[in-house]
Amino acid sequence: MTREEEDCSVKVIEFCRTHFRKLGSEEFAKMGARSEDVAIAACYSAFDLASAHKGDAFAGIELARTALDVIERSLLTGETVL
Repeated sequence: MTREEEDCSVKVIEFCRTHFRKLGSEEFAKMGARSEDVAIAACYSAFDLASAHKGDAFAGIELARTALDVIERSLLTGETVL
């Protein structure tokens, strides 16, 4: 990935996280949804998006796992998780 592609990727990730968190904390709260249920639904949504991108459910799971591995590695090394 080029530096330009990486910068774009980070911007997309930050944008999506900001909007998904806002949706989860505000809109779903209005429905009385528990934050745990919203978090689980977000995982399913991430799987759906990854599977659509990869064209296969198993490849979608691997992409989701890779993303979680990156997040975990950042936490373990003390890096900011975007």
